Amino acid sequence: MTECCVSKENMIEGNSVELCPSCTSKGKKLKIITLKSMLKPSILDSLNPGLIHYFCPTKDCNVVYFDTEKKTYLTSEVKVTVHQKNDSLSVPVCYCFGWTKQKIKDYEEQSLTPNPLEHIRENVKADRCGCEVNNPQGSCCMGNVTKYIKSLSTTQA
Repeated sequence: MTECCVSKENMIEGNSVELCPSCTSKGKKLKIITLKSMLKPSILDSLNPGLIHYFCPTKDCNVVYFDTEKKTYLTSEVKVTVHQKNDSLSVPVCYCFGWTKQKIKDYEEQSLTPNPLEHIRENVKADRCGCEVNNPQGSCCMGNVTKYIKSLSTTQA
């Protein structure tokens, strides 16, 4: 299994807490490779790789990333649509294996195979995921997929 889906604790050393300069929500620490792969080329020249960077998961906040000097990177400056910040059914929840909200919804409602979580687990086990460069949050999507599946069952109830 790749490092990206093994353990959140092992992924990034340190436990510092930083709050998003825009919404004051707690940010999630990232590896610099995530920003290098997610930021649009025109924005990369403003990136300071020597600083610690964070992901802001807050839905209504336009900031995706920020650093310890409070520099922000907005949704418009990222190459992909960020699942946490967009309700569109075409947005990926799993960026490595193409599980959009609509695809997960269809597979769950129709009990199709492969089951989204099983499919992702099999690929993680086979060392095929690349969450740190494919997923804007820089970590495994399994929690997001699980949460989204649970939200489907609560909206149908």
